[in-house]
Amino acid sequence: MNAPNQMFGSWSHILGSLTLAVLLEQLPWAGWALALRPDFVLVGVLFWTLHQPARIGFATAFFLGLLADFQDGALFGQHAIAYVIGVYLVLFLRLRLLQFDPFRQAAQLFPILLTVQLAVLLMGWLAVNPPAGLVILLPVFGSTVLWYLVAGFLRLWHGKGLQDRT
Repeated sequence: MNAPNQMFGSWSHILGSLTLAVLLEQLPWAGWALALRPDFVLVGVLFWTLHQPARIGFATAFFLGLLADFQDGALFGQHAIAYVIGVYLVLFLRLRLLQFDPFRQAAQLFPILLTVQLAVLLMGWLAVNPPAGLVILLPVFGSTVLWYLVAGFLRLWHGKGLQDRT
């Protein structure tokens, strides 16, 4: 009797946070804030893929990647393929990532976020035209900091410290 309520609760958390991520992408960013803006949707998808792999996976990442393409006016499928690559890497490293504290988790996630952004860069470069510079790689730093903040907040929320004590 209690299981459907728990399932609905986790689905509502997942949908609520992913909706918030999509809405944060809509804020009017400008200047350096635009260059350093984290990819909220990617961080949300990777976070839920790490913590709820049975519910959030490749199909959700692909759909939200298409939504990100639509929002950014990018090549259709550019972010979708990159998000699927990120989900694959998180699922591949899932057990390793779950062992770390938020700081080490963010450090381990940095190469994954960089790979996703490089995939976006490569697909945009192959399909449309080469970007003016490597400014497209700056959101990786913002996404890494966002991951650290979200993981740290949730760890503190659950009554654990930020550091692992083994």
